[in-house]
Amino acid sequence: MGKNTPIYEKSTVQLHEADLAAKAKREGNLAWLVSPRRSLLRFLLLAGSALLYSSAFAPLNWEFFGWVGIIPLFFLVRDRTPLRAWIDGFIWGYVWACTSFFFLREIEFFVPFALGAILALFPAFWAASAPLLKRYLFVPADVQLRGVDAEEQFWRSEKKSRIRECFFVLVLASWWCVLEWIRTWIGTGLPWDLLAVTQWKNTPMLQVCEFTGVYGLSFLLLFFNISVALSLEVWKNVFLKRKYERPLPFYVAITLIVISVFYGASSSARLNSSQDKVKVNMAVLQGNIPQCRMASDEQAKFALDEYLGLSELAVLTKPDIVIWPETAVPIPYNLAHPFGAEYRFRLGQVITKSKIPFLIGTIDFGKAYGQKRKPEDMPIYNSAILLDSEANIVDTYNKIHLVPFGEYTPWGEYYPWIKEKFGMGRSLSPGKRHTLFKIRDNVRATVNICYEDVFPEITRNCALAGANLLIIISNDAWYPNSSEPEQHLSHAVFRAVETRRPIVRSGNNNGTCVISSNGTIIESLSETYDAKTGKAIPDPMKKMKGFANFTVEVIPSAPLTFYSRYGNVFIYFCGMTCLFAGIYVLWCWREKKELLLKAFEKDR
Repeated sequence: MGKNTPIYEKSTVQLHEADLAAKAKREGNLAWLVSPRRSLLRFLLLAGSALLYSSAFAPLNWEFFGWVGIIPLFFLVRDRTPLRAWIDGFIWGYVWACTSFFFLREIEFFVPFALGAILALFPAFWAASAPLLKRYLFVPADVQLRGVDAEEQFWRSEKKSRIRECFFVLVLASWWCVLEWIRTWIGTGLPWDLLAVTQWKNTPMLQVCEFTGVYGLSFLLLFFNISVALSLEVWKNVFLKRKYERPLPFYVAITLIVISVFYGASSSARLNSSQDKVKVNMAVLQGNIPQCRMASDEQAKFALDEYLGLSELAVLTKPDIVIWPETAVPIPYNLAHPFGAEYRFRLGQVITKSKIPFLIGTIDFGKAYGQKRKPEDMPIYNSAILLDSEANIVDTYNKIHLVPFGEYTPWGEYYPWIKEKFGMGRSLSPGKRHTLFKIRDNVRATVNICYEDVFPEITRNCALAGANLLIIISNDAWYPNSSEPEQHLSHAVFRAVETRRPIVRSGNNNGTCVISSNGTIIESLSETYDAKTGKAIPDPMKKMKGFANFTVEVIPSAPLTFYSRYGNVFIYFCGMTCLFAGIYVLWCWREKKELLLKAFEKDR
């Protein structure tokens, strides 16, 4: 513009230049929205936040990220369309699943990547719900019809109800828990590495599981994640606009945490002060035998020699019972074979000489029924057998929940090629009852075999069967160089709290320990020393050979916990919350549709 340009012309030119600048800015933003670099950045942010979340689980155990690890995912999906949020959630879930379950590469390298595609569906459906709920819970239908900019302006205004924000967080936390519960039973079920498991060493926070099961702690963690995410906007306004608003969801989250911590501390004190306890002395063996799919006679004899050698030392301590881990000797105890006879004879000698009963993990056989009985029709079980002081079989527990592709091949009877390609050469049969073993007077134990201890319902049924002591026998030697053994152990502490029963755990290569009824590992086969205090700390993850003599305190008349008695009442509450929210969203969608139709009719 020249010096002699009229003032009104200057104003016009300046406005035109401003419009051009704004247009260029908008076009630049639109170009950025479809830029490959933006897509790559979003992918990296999703993958990075998923990796942080994975680090909350074993082996890193950075439990802090259980409290904040969902926040980045929420920020990345809350303003997306439900479909795009679903895709973002799938990417996030796939990276988390592949890293958390990477130990499965020791079975077949492709397994964690194939399984990850299934597990990623759960965070994907959760992520898709976030923008949907945000829109319909907060933004009126008439504002939605004015477009995305109007919605965003309304969201950032003061018109949002803090009560609705609390309900928004409640629904998202409930939906996460419902999805975790579905993962527990859908297909063959895989409740491994639920959100709550990030806190397996946080004893005060575990205690809420006595009422809600493991899902209650997952709920609390997710509620805190989303309440912090919403509060960040409030705190941002404090610095930028000098304006303070009460972050009600955050206050609710803190209140729930404080109540949980205080209850956890008081319940632990109550359990420790209980006088009505019986002490049982248990010798638990850990042979540290390498695992093999099909053991040769030499390998089986080596395992038998190792466990019998440990047993001869263990009985010298005069325990009430000696416990072997799952399939300690890779040959069935009742095998009609010379080696089976040697197995029974040599173990029987140790038992009859010491007069001490044994609980052993082994493969066992059932009976084939029908007129045309064949050897291949005989059921085969993964079992725990109790032998009395005369080496007679008292009772047997047959594993109820089998590991897919490890102990049986899903759909193998319909599609033989699956069994040939991915099977283990045989399919075990599931057991049908929770056997109650009498260890001594007033001590009644049930057994979980390996993978069963990740299922809350199985341990709950053990408590309902009358057990006041839980025994877990396991063999994680399938995974000698990964985080699987520690991840497996991390689930057992929840079973102790849910039922308020102590757990004795016997592992073949590690994980041999005692878990108290408040979820604390109080004894283990191996220990480490704290450099600061000089005290010994249980360290059950050391791979070593040996035996431990555990003294376990059992409450003879231990009452049933709320969770044991009533089951997943908390999940029913979460399900009803999600159902109510779903009905409300449909109602709001219907209202929006009617307004849109009225607008079209008016234009006509």
